[in-house]
Amino acid sequence: MLDRLKSILRTDDLISSLSVFPEIDEQKLARDLDLERIGKQRGTDNQPGEEATEPDSVETKIIDRIGSLRRIGLENFENNRRTYNERLARAGEFRKEVDIVAGKAKGDFTSAVHGWKATMTRSIERLRETYAHREHFRVTNKLQRPAKQFEGWFLFAAITVIFIAIESGMNAVMFSRGNEQGLLGGLLTATIFSALNVIVSTMLGYFACGLNHRSIFRKLLGFGALSIWVIFALGLNLMIAHFRDLIDEGVAWAEAIKGAVPALQDGMLALTSMDSWILIGIGLTISTLAFIKGWHATDPFPGYAGIEIELKNARDAHENDLQEAVAELTDKRDDAIDELRDADRQVREGISDAVDALFGQSALNAHLLAFLDQCDTKLAYLLALYRDANRAARTDAEPKSFAEKHSFTAYVPSHTDDGRRKIAEDEADRISETVDKAIQVIFTTYDEALREFRLPEEIQRGEQPQAAQ
Repeated sequence: MLDRLKSILRTDDLISSLSVFPEIDEQKLARDLDLERIGKQRGTDNQPGEEATEPDSVETKIIDRIGSLRRIGLENFENNRRTYNERLARAGEFRKEVDIVAGKAKGDFTSAVHGWKATMTRSIERLRETYAHREHFRVTNKLQRPAKQFEGWFLFAAITVIFIAIESGMNAVMFSRGNEQGLLGGLLTATIFSALNVIVSTMLGYFACGLNHRSIFRKLLGFGALSIWVIFALGLNLMIAHFRDLIDEGVAWAEAIKGAVPALQDGMLALTSMDSWILIGIGLTISTLAFIKGWHATDPFPGYAGIEIELKNARDAHENDLQEAVAELTDKRDDAIDELRDADRQVREGISDAVDALFGQSALNAHLLAFLDQCDTKLAYLLALYRDANRAARTDAEPKSFAEKHSFTAYVPSHTDDGRRKIAEDEADRISETVDKAIQVIFTTYDEALREFRLPEEIQRGEQPQAAQ
């Protein structure tokens, strides 16, 4: 936004105050003009004549060389003054450019705020509605406790594997008897039975949570899952026990597998081996633990954990949007303010430099006085060098012109209208006022946006954004 303003204030046409006035090297000039030799030679010829009242050709060259350097310096000085004068004359244009910069900065920032307001409105509405839904769910179902959160699939799977490993390890030796593959075969059989026992019990425990629901239909589903678990746990473990009994009676492994179910039908509790009863105890214990684990995998009240997860997701989404909005708007606010202050600084410095150069004791004016004094001093030195060499070689009296001291015409800087200074300084003040107002608008817009975005707890309490003080 500041490119055009910088182009108006560019200093390409300005020559550095150290470079405005050319250096006058009197020794080099003396060598270039060969003053001592020519002065001695002309003195030997008694030139110029003693009646001469005007500078001779050598003195004229000296005056011309110094005068040429003097004119270059004064031309550079006037060029700088003209550039500064034009800068003062364009102070009104500077103000208009800063007005444009300020307007664009406010507009861009306001557009960014509106964009984030649209995003935050969706985020705020979702959080408010999700929170209201959670509160309605609690009231409807008379819940006054926080929901138990799902502990994650890793922990859930790890506990399931532990249950399977415990039961398999305890049953492996009992199933190894009569197995052609020995302990390894017994472990494989125990693992299969245990996996079936644990996984099905866990799933039925999860669905049995429907007993906690207020809905009759959900309660019936939960009761059905509980009933199925009781039947499944007893049936599976009694069948495994009868299978173990048949193995102890010397029945072949394949025949024992086929005969386990008929044996269960003939006599559910007709077990002859203590190991079989131990198998039932282990199986039912692990099945019960797996059922309880499924029951408490999430919150025991159906749907409560899901609603709590939705609320957490809404809070996280709002927090992420809020953090991104604050970070982006803070950066845009700071960038806009820095740009406005930079514009104000550039204009004030540009006008101040021009005022100092044209009306004050600037470095340029100080160098001008030193340069003019140097021109007169170096001219006097070179004339004296030539005249002294000429006098030393003469046999006649020195010319009257040697007694004359040459000095340049006094330099009078071009007139600068004092009214421009007052106008330019007034415009600079107006520019600062414009920038200050724009910065205040940006700060106000920023603060209002943050109040509208609101923190999660404010949204959940149903608080509305407060008006700016």
